[in-house]
Amino acid sequence: MSNDTPSLPDFLKERLQEESPEGRSSLGAVWELLGGADAPATEEADPDAAWDALTEAHPELDATPANGTASGTAPRAKQTEAAPESRRRQRPARQSRRAHSWRVAMGLAVATLVLAGGLWLWRQPVTITAPPGQQRTAALPDGSTAHLNSGTTLTYRRGFQSWPFVDAARRAVELGGEAFFEVEDGDRPFLIETASAEVAVTGTRFNVRARPGNARPENADRDDARSAAPRSADPAAATEVTLVAGRVEVAARTRPERRVVLSEPGARSQVAGPDASPTPPERAAPKYALAWRNGGFAAQARPLTSVLQDLERRFDATLRLHDSVEETRAPVSLYYPEAPDLETILHDLCTARNLNYRPTSRGFELFATPAGR
Repeated sequence: MSNDTPSLPDFLKERLQEESPEGRSSLGAVWELLGGADAPATEEADPDAAWDALTEAHPELDATPANGTASGTAPRAKQTEAAPESRRRQRPARQSRRAHSWRVAMGLAVATLVLAGGLWLWRQPVTITAPPGQQRTAALPDGSTAHLNSGTTLTYRRGFQSWPFVDAARRAVELGGEAFFEVEDGDRPFLIETASAEVAVTGTRFNVRARPGNARPENADRDDARSAAPRSADPAAATEVTLVAGRVEVAARTRPERRVVLSEPGARSQVAGPDASPTPPERAAPKYALAWRNGGFAAQARPLTSVLQDLERRFDATLRLHDSVEETRAPVSLYYPEAPDLETILHDLCTARNLNYRPTSRGFELFATPAGR
């Protein structure tokens, strides 16, 4: 080497000891040609980085000779040891592809479950309830309106559709209680189902009442039988339809072929049970059926127990009949066009039936007036 050329660093001298004599001679010549690095190497320098820089400047140092042995490279034994390391470097790539496939499969499974769950939720019917003591107005998907009286439940399919974006053949609702409907005209019939009847319309205004209308069974528990507290809808509860405008068809739920048509304002029909034929149309005073719409209260020739049940729903109170009260099924008629309070109605009712009432911890109790008073 010339005197102007810096001597080889210690780490290159050690590296050259692993080469053949021919390799050491060639590398020495290269070092002289390069004239040394821009900055002398230090002990802290990276030998692998220096070697890479050297082979990049002179690719012939890394070329494979005819005998298959790379010039300036490690002996065959060291190359053999490096092969497994090269194979190990490829393994994470395969594992990454398997992990990616697994993530895709899991994503598809989660998406399927979310879709199925969303469809199941969509298929659940819409339920609107007016609890005791309250009234509620429901805007239906077709633009129709249902005004719900106290203690009433209305259910229907979401959007009046069988499946998302697929209209059902009819606009059907289920009613338990009492409601006034204002139905918009449409190509599909509008159907109201109660426990005992079906009411089919296309566009009209009418009132539907589907309440238990009879007294408790005589063999029921004495304490429960004397209470007028409302229960869940009786499967045999009568349905009463009063027409205000338009045209409706009334039929028993299990006998749809037996139909009665109401086409005159004020016409009324009743269905006593799911197998009973509807009564022929009769003239009625709509004010009794519609008094609750204005906050009033009315009963037309209904049993005393039925009237008390309506009062319980309307005022969210508990009304009981004392053992002294007889003729609990005798018809009662009341009419209040504007909102009355509960005690006013009880006072008038007791006066008409020769009864009296007193407050209890949960409401009121009606009892017979003692003889001689």
